[in-house]
Amino acid sequence: MAAASVVVQPMGIFETSSTSKEKNGKKALMLGGRGFIGPTIVNALLAAGYEVTLLNRGMTNPELFSELPLIVCDREKENKQGLKAISKKDRETYWDVVVDTWQKSSKAVADFLEEFKSNIGHYHYISSISVYDKWDKKYIIENEPLNPLPAAPTTIGEEFRYAIRKTLAEEAIRKHFDRYTIYRSSGMKDYRTTHPNDPSSQPYWPVRFNRGGEILVPKIKDHYIQFTDVQSLVRFVVHCAENKTYGAFNVAHPTMAFKDYISCLAYVTQRPDKLHWIDGSFLEKEGLLPYKIVPFWREQPVGFYYFNVQKALLAGLVNRPVTDMLADQLAGYKSRFPKDDVRFGITVGDTTIKYFSMEKEKEVIRKWIART
Repeated sequence: MAAASVVVQPMGIFETSSTSKEKNGKKALMLGGRGFIGPTIVNALLAAGYEVTLLNRGMTNPELFSELPLIVCDREKENKQGLKAISKKDRETYWDVVVDTWQKSSKAVADFLEEFKSNIGHYHYISSISVYDKWDKKYIIENEPLNPLPAAPTTIGEEFRYAIRKTLAEEAIRKHFDRYTIYRSSGMKDYRTTHPNDPSSQPYWPVRFNRGGEILVPKIKDHYIQFTDVQSLVRFVVHCAENKTYGAFNVAHPTMAFKDYISCLAYVTQRPDKLHWIDGSFLEKEGLLPYKIVPFWREQPVGFYYFNVQKALLAGLVNRPVTDMLADQLAGYKSRFPKDDVRFGITVGDTTIKYFSMEKEKEVIRKWIART
């Protein structure tokens, strides 16, 4: 499966950029900014010419963006105590753009908007496709019903599951503000991860292909996948900011055949020596089909890998090539684990590293070959 050589020039796992084009005279406030996809968003805003200020506790990755202004604020403090620590000068600043990725209590979102809505031009919120109530059909669009909600929380906490917290946050935004854009992402993929040095959160398929050898690949009828590339998402955020594009958008790559994803992996890694496409029924007997074992495979619900992204594409979303995304994922993994020493399918302490081990893979391949 050899292909033309690919030269990858990745950013480091925590590389930041103070390089920007000529200032556009606009101020952006990034809520967070030093964890999750925050650094990617900050870099994109800087590159677009925004004067960026961070608002966070100053505890996560404090070495990042040390040259940027920082408003120290703990949004998890009750009764807006964290917000009260913000200076009069910052309270009176007009922020052309505010970007928020908050996933905990929706009350923190509501509190912030209540305090600052008169000084915000455009509020951007990174949400999730988990806000939709039913996934029983393919190609769900943005006006489908959202999760039924309990009463909005009166205290800051995480008593609800992630999907409900995100849905409550969207509801709080609609209640308190009208110039907003909501981005409903689907399984975000980037060279960064939420827990960058956690072996259990590493990208299985890019890592496995990079190791080469003989690789087990599931052969499942109608095996399609869908994901959100963080770089493409962030560029869309900037595009919406610059064009004052409001509303809610499903933001992801269009649905993709799994075999095409595998072809992209082979192109990026120039591997493997051999692929073994093994029937799903055989893998199921070997205990290898649940999602936590084989990534990018779910039998149910029907709509999981089929969210409609046409609205975002028409509004200006441009998804970069999957090969670029995979190269970034692999480069990020190499920067975190230069010895390539993550072992899948084992338990380390209290954490089970997802997916199947290479030992199990070899065993199943041997059984498959013997069977056929």
